[in-house]
Amino acid sequence: MSTWIIVVLIFAAILSPIAWIVPSRRQRYQMHLRKLAMHAGIKVRLETFELLGCKVSAIAYRWMRDAEDKKSAHRFCLAHKPRLEKEQIEVRGDEFIEDWWWAEPARPALSEQQMDKLKILLAELPKDTLMLESGTAALTLWWRENGTPEQVEALAKQLSGLEV
Repeated sequence: MSTWIIVVLIFAAILSPIAWIVPSRRQRYQMHLRKLAMHAGIKVRLETFELLGCKVSAIAYRWMRDAEDKKSAHRFCLAHKPRLEKEQIEVRGDEFIEDWWWAEPARPALSEQQMDKLKILLAELPKDTLMLESGTAALTLWWRENGTPEQVEALAKQLSGLEV
């Protein structure tokens, strides 16, 4: 009898690390979303961004600009205040639209048409979006990846057509 107990314990000790290696259902879903984004031309990375001295880890979906887009690119950063408050960050700045605040105002200033396109994009972003950042090289969306595959595909179209 004690021999069987020892054999079972040995098998349990051998198989338990294998259970840690197998990705969970959530991790498999995130991998699927990331593959869709990468096929659409979006670079996906787990990164830490800093806002007002606080560091927050999130998934960065980065759409790289073309050479001609870099010349007319605007630099800005918009933060979703209610979602960031969970991270104990107090956003200071002017409100752009409801719940979205300028963490860094647009430079150079956006035209009225660009502001309208940006408002439409912000309204259609996934519900767990933390921040949208625009630079000369890329447009970056920081979020928690709780969206759907359809949202990721729509996101690729929206980011490429934003022109800010």
